[in-house]
Amino acid sequence: MTAPQNPITRAIWDGTLPIKFSLDSTEAAALGAKAIVEPYFIEAPRCSYFPLWTSQIRKYFVDMALNFIGDDADIWYDVDGTPLKWHYPIGLLYDLHTGYRPDSNSPPPLPWPVTVHFKNFPTDKLIRAQAIDATQDFFMSMIKEADFLRNGSTKKVMNLSKNDQTQLWDGLWSKNYDRFWSVNYRLVINDGQMPKHIPIRIYLPDNCPVIQEPISPVDENGNQLTLGDVLHQVLPELFPSPLPSENASAAPVPVIHGIIPQLEIPIVWASQNLCYPDNFLHIVVLLGI
Repeated sequence: MTAPQNPITRAIWDGTLPIKFSLDSTEAAALGAKAIVEPYFIEAPRCSYFPLWTSQIRKYFVDMALNFIGDDADIWYDVDGTPLKWHYPIGLLYDLHTGYRPDSNSPPPLPWPVTVHFKNFPTDKLIRAQAIDATQDFFMSMIKEADFLRNGSTKKVMNLSKNDQTQLWDGLWSKNYDRFWSVNYRLVINDGQMPKHIPIRIYLPDNCPVIQEPISPVDENGNQLTLGDVLHQVLPELFPSPLPSENASAAPVPVIHGIIPQLEIPIVWASQNLCYPDNFLHIVVLLGI
């Protein structure tokens, strides 16, 4: 089966972020650096994960005469002193930690400055399992969780052949849209059936707990809910109306993949077209400018 020619999912898949990786200055001397170590730049897909880049980043700094003999799992990243959760997609981490509103008049903070650490892994804040295998396991567990929310079971995922399940992950790490979406399309389209619940996670500023509730795609009368309806239902104080605010710049906005989607779009459509590869609709809510 070939991947659907969906320009929206394709544009999301092709979205990238320029990132500047700098070695933590307090670690440089302890790791044998004799001079200033130049930062490393990459153009990373928004839908990717940091552990998929760790070996490449490690090689660069070791080749710069860094004395490091630990495992990739010892390497971690932070932004402004806050450790980055390796099991979050890179695009989600950027939207969450920069707090950049696409409707502001200021340019986006690019390249995104990220600090690389080779020592002092913060086990109290991060899960110590950054190997690619662990990332694959976590990714597949999210795929199954999304399937359970849609259908009340993980049958659709478990009924995929072993090759198809492997193809999901292979398509992601190899950045192969056709390979990934030729399988994933069958999951998100849900055989044309209305899902029981929407796989959705909502992120707020200031380290607030992630909101993940069972969200029905329809109201009590069977009418399809919009993105605005869902935000109004879950966060009525921030979204007192399901419709856009008249004072747009002062109102909170949802950000998905670095854009502000219209509140009027159906939540089922958003879930099928704007989800990350783990099939969750990850929404970062940013406060007024």
